[in-house]
Amino acid sequence: MKLFVIDWSKDNTTPLIEMCKASSHQIVGTELRDGNTAYKNTALTNPDAIVINYSVKPSHGRATAQQIRKRKSTSAIPVYFLNGDEDDNEKVEHLGVCLSEEEFKDLLDTNRSGFSLESYLL
Repeated sequence: MKLFVIDWSKDNTTPLIEMCKASSHQIVGTELRDGNTAYKNTALTNPDAIVINYSVKPSHGRATAQQIRKRKSTSAIPVYFLNGDEDDNEKVEHLGVCLSEEEFKDLLDTNRSGFSLESYLL
């Protein structure tokens, strides 16, 4: 599965990106600083799923996901929100699936045995 990872950070990589790289999935794009760039690049890279770690900047993650959902070409791409608190999760539950990082790691690992992230949304 092709993943686009959005993880607000000043570093060049994050534990979430490294976790996705260690899985059987392909990372087709990442964005660590700018929601507008993430919005543009999700259309260019055509991922199968978008993963947003919004524990640090939940409003940025929410706004980016809202814009991605509004665009016709990306509106159906599954979005996974990681590490939000309960209040933030309630604000995005209509936009995607809210998971802890550990739950997402389990999904990445179980995918090797035929489970798919898309089926988690069904």
